[in-house]
Amino acid sequence: MSIALEAHDHNDASIRQSNPAATQVTSSQILHEAHESKRSTLTKPKQDIRDLEELRLFQLTKRRNYEQQLNKNRLNYGQWMRYAKWEIEQNHDFKRGRSVLERALEVNVQHVPFWVRYIELELLYKNVNHARNLLNRAVTTLPRTDKFWFMYVQIEESLANFKAVREIFERWLKWHPMRGAWLAYTSFEERYNETDNAREIYRRYVAEFPDSELWVQWIDFELKQPLDDDEHKASIRGIFETAADSLLAHKSVQQDSSACELLSRWITWEASQGETDRSQTITSKILEEDFLLKEQKVDLVKRIKNHHSLSSAGDNSILKQKLQLEKNVTSDPFDYDSWWELSRIVDSSEAIKFRVTTLESAIAHTPKDVNKLTQWRRYIFLWIKLALVYEFECKDIAKARDTWKRALAIVPHKRFSFAKLWIMFAQFEIRNEKSLVEGRKILGRAIGYGCQAKPKSKIFKFYISTEKELSEYERVRKIYAKWLEVSYLHDKLSGGTLSHDVLLEYLSFEKSMNESERCIELYRLGIKEEFDNGTMFLSQFIEFLKEEFRYDDARNVLREEIASRDEAIVWIMLALFESSILSPEQINTLATVGSEETDFELEEYHVNNTRLIFEEAYNHFKKEHKGADAITLLKSWKDFESEHGDAETISRIEGKMPNLVTKQREIDGMTEEYYDYEFPGPKINKFLANARKWANAS
Repeated sequence: MSIALEAHDHNDASIRQSNPAATQVTSSQILHEAHESKRSTLTKPKQDIRDLEELRLFQLTKRRNYEQQLNKNRLNYGQWMRYAKWEIEQNHDFKRGRSVLERALEVNVQHVPFWVRYIELELLYKNVNHARNLLNRAVTTLPRTDKFWFMYVQIEESLANFKAVREIFERWLKWHPMRGAWLAYTSFEERYNETDNAREIYRRYVAEFPDSELWVQWIDFELKQPLDDDEHKASIRGIFETAADSLLAHKSVQQDSSACELLSRWITWEASQGETDRSQTITSKILEEDFLLKEQKVDLVKRIKNHHSLSSAGDNSILKQKLQLEKNVTSDPFDYDSWWELSRIVDSSEAIKFRVTTLESAIAHTPKDVNKLTQWRRYIFLWIKLALVYEFECKDIAKARDTWKRALAIVPHKRFSFAKLWIMFAQFEIRNEKSLVEGRKILGRAIGYGCQAKPKSKIFKFYISTEKELSEYERVRKIYAKWLEVSYLHDKLSGGTLSHDVLLEYLSFEKSMNESERCIELYRLGIKEEFDNGTMFLSQFIEFLKEEFRYDDARNVLREEIASRDEAIVWIMLALFESSILSPEQINTLATVGSEETDFELEEYHVNNTRLIFEEAYNHFKKEHKGADAITLLKSWKDFESEHGDAETISRIEGKMPNLVTKQREIDGMTEEYYDYEFPGPKINKFLANARKWANAS
């Protein structure tokens, strides 16, 4: 009995197993659910730190994460720098931050970019002495790296520590560096009018690199000096003689391309000083001896002949031209072209006093018509030239400053202004006061007064570049903000787009500083309708968020734009965005491999998401009865399907296309025809459609 019962139970079980379940679960459904669960983004829980113990725990966790990353790759200097900046910026712990940076240097002490970033970080927080110590270590450890020497010199010069600058240069020259170091040293002494020091450096310079080009540079320096006495002439002659003796004593002069230039300048200079016999003697001596090749001698003779022919033929023509120009300015004192040509002729033939008198006479005649901008521009250039003559040739800084001020006072800034005038005045104060205070005041006035008619981009760009060189990045941001404000107000009055270019430059600066959050705020400003009613900033904003892998933020931005403007182009951007980003699997692969780049491949995930957005947009426009927007959307959708779909999907989209139909409406008792779009409805049997029409007619 029990055996039969067991058999019966066995048969029932077999029957139950053979019958299919009421609800079937397919493998595609399982995969779809798994895929959907992977798509759901895990939001990181917000962490509130309420006491010191929690803060210590958070810091310990962050440090452990940084250390683990560095243990994987100790040559990742970007990670070292992020670790140190986190300690300094978030924890305000300079001691720990420097410890991290020092550990990084122990890994590879010859990594120059990291040294530079370390020094710049100290300068950013105004730790000048720490930066000095680092530079001292750097030039001691890597004395052949010119970058460190240049930075060291620049810092000391900006602090007006000129004694230290000279000591650094002298240390540098002991390593026999390239020409750039010598040139920087001579330029430094020339900037501060230390003529004797510069002359001594040139003596050592030509001893280190004895070629014609450097001798010519030294001679150019001597000829620029305002002295014109017998002692100075003897000094120049001595340089020419020493240069010729040292060059002609070696056979290498025959391969020196600048030798003929040096010798021809010596000969012509002697002739210009009235030493004709000396000039001829030098010429015959050089041509008779075998110092130069035959080709070099021919070149030298050509140079000398050209100079003599120009000087002899030019004397009479210059005199005639000068008399004619004087006649022109007497008859028309507002002929600024003639004044300029007259000052140019006087520069080459007259004393400094007469040159100043000529320029003062020229600027005494102010243009009467404020609408003739070209005439004003030529007039202002005469002021600029006079100020430069006072500064560099007369060495009278007080008169030069007064000239700059008088020039600015005479310009009608409400009608127009001159950026060059403001910039050169600021450069003058920075150059002579050895301080940025006056220069900043002038540039501030330039923004206030000089931008009344129109924002002067040259003023803002110069101000920004000056502050960048000093690493004053907060000042740079304030200047950009002011520039953006002034440009925006000007655009509102004139209908221009000047503020768009300013915002792009501001964004470029913040990107260079790796300030992602600031960039996002600027982009949000740019996509506002009152700032830009197009999609230029919107498309750039989305590209930026894609580069930052902030896909959800990009979707939210596009959704916000759809809610505010509801245009087909924004829907299309959202749809195509889904096909231009990494899928979750690709992101996981990227994180697993640890590389900064991965190959992008369009997957079914991208195509499906794009189709969903297109479908959502079409249903929206159909509901709102926006036929024109729907057609624009469907055209873009069709292009997408032409590349990633098949004939069936394209046919389905073509079936969604609205038709332009003619309709009638009653307006004030009159029938008016108009065009409207009609969306296709669900397909029904033709017989039923005719029956419905008959019923409606009945």
